[in-house]
Amino acid sequence: MTFEDSIKVPKPVKGAPRGIITAKQAEESLALAAKAFGESRFGLLRSERRAGVISLVYGVSGRALDAKALAYELNN
Repeated sequence: MTFEDSIKVPKPVKGAPRGIITAKQAEESLALAAKAFGESRFGLLRSERRAGVISLVYGVSGRALDAKALAYELNN
């Protein structure tokens, strides 16, 4: 079972190379995935950044991350 979500990347501040995903945005995405998976454990399988949007795919065999770790992973 997989769940797909996307996060809109904010425009970068002046002088920054790209926009930064906040822990709050990551937390909202994780909450949607948790709702979809119910009681099952899940984690991040894949993420892709393109055209101002990050596409995320969560699955039961993915890496379990909290909101801060997910935001860090998506920004690096």
